Amino acid sequence: MGCCACANNAPPSFMYVKKLQEAIDRNNVNLLKAIREEIAKEKLKIDINETFIKIQDIDMSPLAYAFWVGKFNAFHYLHKKMNANLLAMENLYIQQGKHPLNILCLNGNLDILEYYMPIYMEKESLEVSALASLSNEFIVEKKVCLTPIPLHLACEGGNIHIIDYIYKYFKGKPNTPNILDIHYQDINSGENCALIACRKGNFPMVKYLHGTCRVNFRVINSRYENALLITAAASKKRPLHNYYDIFTYLINEVKLDITYMHEEILLLLENKTMIEFFENELCKRGIVRSKAEVENKRKIIKNIGQRIRCENTFNNLKVNQGIREVDDNTYSEFCSSELGDLLK
Repeated sequence: MGCCACANNAPPSFMYVKKLQEAIDRNNVNLLKAIREEIAKEKLKIDINETFIKIQDIDMSPLAYAFWVGKFNAFHYLHKKMNANLLAMENLYIQQGKHPLNILCLNGNLDILEYYMPIYMEKESLEVSALASLSNEFIVEKKVCLTPIPLHLACEGGNIHIIDYIYKYFKGKPNTPNILDIHYQDINSGENCALIACRKGNFPMVKYLHGTCRVNFRVINSRYENALLITAAASKKRPLHNYYDIFTYLINEVKLDITYMHEEILLLLENKTMIEFFENELCKRGIVRSKAEVENKRKIIKNIGQRIRCENTFNNLKVNQGIREVDDNTYSEFCSSELGDLLK
């Protein structure tokens, strides 16, 4: 009886959780249509915008769930036929620290992005116009509040199709939002799409960004690292991944300055083919330097530094010992004179 009572008292939306989730997972419009008709037939009071499931500790409404898993047919039907509210979905995500564009760009959901982007941009345009009228400014630039921005997440995920769509969407248009600007450089890390692609070892992405989008590969990040240094460091961390193609492309096609921190690059490189290639390129520019020579040089410098530190430590010990001896003598003399006075 207790179980029946619980089932009877459960909210109507609870009774449809499994049906809704199955329909969305299968991207099946017919199942969603049947759910919609059943709700109308039984005159159930169900708020389609309420949360019905938790994924990765994120509360999701049916629309938010379809958005997350990239089921376009289900997403479109929920929005158009079942009156699921996009603004409510956006607010639900933002309240939990997630931005809708970040989700689409990282997951690579192009169909939904193509549907959502015009709606998002129209809303952004209205917000900018409202701000402009309130502040009496002719141009209002919205500050970037997303770190990382959606395009950088698309690069992290290797989603060239997402990068391509956004690049072409804004190509030739004025006032591209910073969070959707292919050339944007992160204010904290100093990374742009080019540096991210090099770090991830995504050669097709590197070629696309350079050849099609003309993204700047000459930027320096907040740690004063250029694309070559980042590629060398990444190749050391992921020795089984092919970074050789990117490394040679940056030198032969992008024409990066190989003299910049070249010793650091040599120290980082561990792939023999990359080492030989880089040593040969340096030689062409009059820098006759091998990885072994740089390593020996650094060892000598390190040994000298250790010797200096040891000498400084020894000298400090001698000084401290001298101070203690003086202190001890002073204490002894004081004690002797004091004892003499007491004996008088």
